[in-house]
Formats: sequence, C-alpha cells, structure tokens
Amino acid sequence: MPEYATLGCVQSHRPPPSLLTRRLIVVVGKGGVGRTVVSCALALLAARSGRRVLLAQTKSKDRLGQLFGVRRSFQEIQPVLDNLWAVNMTPEAALREYGIMVLRSAFIYRQVFERDIVRAFLRAIPGLLDYSMLGKVWYHTTEEIGGRPRFDLVIMDAPATGHSVTLLRIPEVILDTVPEGPLTGPARACHELLTDPARCQMFPVTLAEDLPVTETIQLYGLLRNHGFPVGPVVVNRLYPPRFGAGVSALALDALERASDLGPLEPLVQSARLLRQRAALNEQHLRRLEAALPLRQIHLPYLFVPEFGFEAIEELGRRLEGQVEDPPT
Repeated sequence: MPEYATLGCVQSHRPPPSLLTRRLIVVVGKGGVGRTVVSCALALLAARSGRRVLLAQTKSKDRLGQLFGVRRSFQEIQPVLDNLWAVNMTPEAALREYGIMVLRSAFIYRQVFERDIVRAFLRAIPGLLDYSMLGKVWYHTTEEIGGRPRFDLVIMDAPATGHSVTLLRIPEVILDTVPEGPLTGPARACHELLTDPARCQMFPVTLAEDLPVTETIQLYGLLRNHGFPVGPVVVNRLYPPRFGAGVSALALDALERASDLGPLEPLVQSARLLRQRAALNEQHLRRLEAALPLRQIHLPYLFVPEFGFEAIEELGRRLEGQVEDPPT
C-alpha cells in the first residue's frame, strides 16, 4: 500500500453526513467487537466528506499504521491522509499536555510535575491519568489555529465497556468532589460537551452474538443513566444472508438430503455454517431492536486474509448513507 501521497489523493468534497457534524464521537463497546476498525472507518468517511478529523485512541494496541497502511508511530498526533490525523494516547503523555494547557507554561509543568515525588503522588490519585486522556480529547475539540478549529471532528476510540463508562464519568466526579479551581473549569466544559447531543454522540459497537448484545444493552442503560447521548448502535461483522431463502436455500436443502455428496461435502458444510451464522445474527439483531430504542448500522464480515486500508475503505463505503440523522 503506497504511503501518504496515494492515501490522500481520494477526496470527494461531499457535504458531511449529519451525524458526523458533531464535535465529538465516542466509540464504545465490549472488547473484541471492532471498536478501532469502526473508529477508523468513521474517521475516513468524515475526512473524505471534507471534515478535518482527529482519531484519538486511548492507550490501545498500536494498529493504526497497519489499518491505514502507513509506517509511523502515533504516540504524537500524526497526519494519515488529507483531512485526517491520528494519535494513540498514553496517560503519561496526555497528562503532560493537559498539565501544560492548564498551567500555560511548559517550564512550570516540568518544575512541578516531573519531580519523582509528584509523579508518585499523581499515580496514586484514582482516575487522574485516565482523565488526562479525556481532557486531551476535550481540548482538541476546542483547539483553534488561525481563528478556525484545528479539527472539525474528534473521534475517540474509547476503552472497553466498563472502563469507558468510568472514564466518561470522571469530569462529573471532579465537579462533585473537587473545590472550584484549575481542574473544575475544564472538567465542567468537558462534562457539558459529553452530555450535549448537538455536539457529542456515543456510538456503541457490538456483534450480533449473545454476550456482546447483552453487554451492549447494559452499556446503553449506564450511558443514559449518566446523561450521555447515545447514537445508533453499530453491529459489526455480520454474516451475509445467503442460503436463507429462494433458489439457493432450496438447493442447499436438497444437497443436505443427499446420501453421498462426494467432493461437494466441504462446500455444503461451509454453506450450512454460513446459513446458521446468518440466522443467529438475525436472531440477535431482533433482540437488539426489541431492547434498545436505537437505529442500527450494519457492517459486514469482511473475509480478507489481512485487515488493512482496503478493508477500512470498504467499511467506510458501507457506513456512507447509514450515518445520517433520521429526518425529524
């Protein structure tokens, strides 16, 4: 996959879909459901729609280079393609940036926060290192260069379910427990952003399987209980609906009744498994629909030997048209 120049050559200049006109999208969900892949596809779609996008991961396994087909580290904000930047945040680096932002002086930050005793104290404060990453995300939604936003949209690839809810609640906890001071102003602004449906949206990602669906239903309740706006639920890795009806279903039924399939046996077994998995997917899609008042966005299972930029492009195309706000 060619690097930067080739990646940046495809630009459509279409008006951005309305869900992507928020300032912040937080992609949440159970571990292993494809949050990072969905985050990358959303970011690519928004960037190609003309938005200036920052994709911010939270101390994740560094897969961004592989997924976007580029060779660079994302410990700091790096360009990926036209209108798209990415960073894989670590708590320590985010705390340094956030501390400099609050103190407005790198020198004061070094004199205070880089002393061993202060570092040990900070590590002992529950949630502070995590809050530094959330604070960095909030800051980039407000950052300006030359009188205009540096980024039109920030997409946060949040941690797994339980950790993400704890992370998102930290500003509220600070406002409830910390006396008015340097921490409370940014915490208040961050909390207002996270609970404003016009500026922020939570995107739950799940699979159409038992445990992911159960956890997604629980996650929705937690998010809504704390006032976070929840957008459509993204159902990832859906099996294609083949052999379920029509001529293909009749043919498979007939082959399954045959006493000796010979060399066709492996093909029939594969088709049978595909039909079973698609039927199971459909069952859990109905369960999600019954349990959650959320529109569903469907993404297919991509049967590719290596998941890279072409797969992200394909998922971005599948998202297009599904991420628009429903008419009011």
